[in-house]
Amino acid sequence: MRSMATCSIAPADHGQKIDTMCKAIGQLQQTVDRLLQQNNLSSDDARREASPIGNSPASAASNQVHTQRSLDFTRMAMTRDNSPEPPHQSEPTHTSVVVTEPMGSLYELTRLRNLRSNQSKLARRTGELEAGNDFISRGLLDNAEAEELFDYFLKTLNQYLWIGLEELHPTLDSVRKSSSLLTATIMTVTALHRPTSVATFDNCYTEFLASVSSSMFDRYHSVDDVRGLCIAAFWLSDVSWKLCGHAIRIATELSIHQSFFRALDGDREHFLRARLWYMLYVCDHHFSIAYGRPPTISESVQIREHERFLQIPLAGPLDMRILSQVSLFQILTRVHERFAEQRLPHQPGHGLLSESSFPDLRHFNLEIDQWRIHWQVRQVHNAYIGAFPPMGNVLYSYFAKLQINAFAVRGINTNQGSLSTERKEFANIAVSAATSILTYILDEPDLRRCLVGTPLYVHTMIAFASVFLMKMGPRGRAMGVQLDMEFVWSLIARMVHLLQSSVTSDRHLLYYIAAGLDKMLTRLKETTTATASNDLHMSHDDQSSTNQASQLNEGPSYRADWQLYLPPIHDNALLDQNLINANHICEAFGSESAGGVYNLLANQFSHLDGMNF
Repeated sequence: MRSMATCSIAPADHGQKIDTMCKAIGQLQQTVDRLLQQNNLSSDDARREASPIGNSPASAASNQVHTQRSLDFTRMAMTRDNSPEPPHQSEPTHTSVVVTEPMGSLYELTRLRNLRSNQSKLARRTGELEAGNDFISRGLLDNAEAEELFDYFLKTLNQYLWIGLEELHPTLDSVRKSSSLLTATIMTVTALHRPTSVATFDNCYTEFLASVSSSMFDRYHSVDDVRGLCIAAFWLSDVSWKLCGHAIRIATELSIHQSFFRALDGDREHFLRARLWYMLYVCDHHFSIAYGRPPTISESVQIREHERFLQIPLAGPLDMRILSQVSLFQILTRVHERFAEQRLPHQPGHGLLSESSFPDLRHFNLEIDQWRIHWQVRQVHNAYIGAFPPMGNVLYSYFAKLQINAFAVRGINTNQGSLSTERKEFANIAVSAATSILTYILDEPDLRRCLVGTPLYVHTMIAFASVFLMKMGPRGRAMGVQLDMEFVWSLIARMVHLLQSSVTSDRHLLYYIAAGLDKMLTRLKETTTATASNDLHMSHDDQSSTNQASQLNEGPSYRADWQLYLPPIHDNALLDQNLINANHICEAFGSESAGGVYNLLANQFSHLDGMNF
């Protein structure tokens, strides 16, 4: 502005020359400003960095990274572009009328860079990664241990999900050059699953949280950043829901949700991006259905036409596995849209699933059976995790049957006596599914070996099945559903032992599931045994008042041994007093580290309010 003012008062005979100089200076200033803005520096910052006084090369580099990060998150980027954004490759280049989205029109008017899509800026700034400025190079994790963790990840955890990381990054060096967030994720989740890496997990987890926090307000992201967030969401229980939502937002900024159509043309990069979108869909629905929250990703063309993805020559067994999950959660989404909605308090049948809904319930059960038949035969054994892929389909069908049929006992009042024949049928299916979940895991070696490495959804459904059986057992006779409590106790005790022997550290969620189930099992034994003893004592008093001869003729009235563990059906007050309720679930699973399991159980059983669930 000062130079322009000088130009305005110049003599007339020099005016043209000075105008030319002013324009050149202005263009130079704009160019310098753009370069500084791209590096998130002001003119004052640039002058300070140009000064050689008082800074060693190492400290200068550290200060520069710190300054850039600080400015990234504290300065609103109200900077303008001087040239239009280049058209995306998928956009038509012929002369036609193009109607953009509202934000695109706003960008056309203002040219503000922070309104522009990141499509032409897919990669994070590479300066930090090329300089090796990650937590491994800073010495927070030994390079040899990092290589060991990465190798362990490729052969185990990478196989349980549908990541296919070996197709993208066969070496740790490749990951480190691509995304520091993905690097921190792999190190963190792997250390969580190794009993000798507890201290390493704590260090890596701190670095991981710092990377996620930085990414929240970072202007540039990569596809591997999304991949890292999604992987972490499947295993880190305390932040899973937040990570999933953050990953989906970044993925849509990078237009990953639109890669499906390019993938159908055989584009490998877009094929891998479309696979990642399927992975995000499954992750989103794992937690939305389990926690009773609305999903973020809708049923788009890519989801509805997922079978077409398998026709791409690049598709393989990995894609069969992930798309079987997509197909399953399409069904479960419809189930929860149909049955999980809360009714108004004064509506008829509040909380109770009406018998007019039973045809829909039966249809959903049939869909799960068809899903299992369709997808199980398409799964193949894996060199690292054995028969887990086909067995996993069977296990997930049990999960689905439990979730679907548990709606049939929602809102049931145990004081009303036996259920209708049809409702009793669905209740028995739910009990059978819960029992099958536990017995299948306990009896199959490949499932036992894979238990710790499986995603959070598997762990939470094990907890749900166990608690469901413990809560249904004392109520079973009152509703006409037979369940041997000795068998339930034995089954859950075996599961607790398996979890305790499989868990890798006290940071792992299974550690808290085992402890919580052990507490609830102890509580159930204490209450039912006390009730049975009281019932026997009352029966003994009654018999003492009868005739001695009558006692000799009729003999003692003893129940079968398994009945000793069941509360008397006629004593409703005592029954309600001793049932495991929400307070007991909170006591068992309400700790900070097991809060995710408690939230899941609280949501699932909140629908069964008439049964004190």
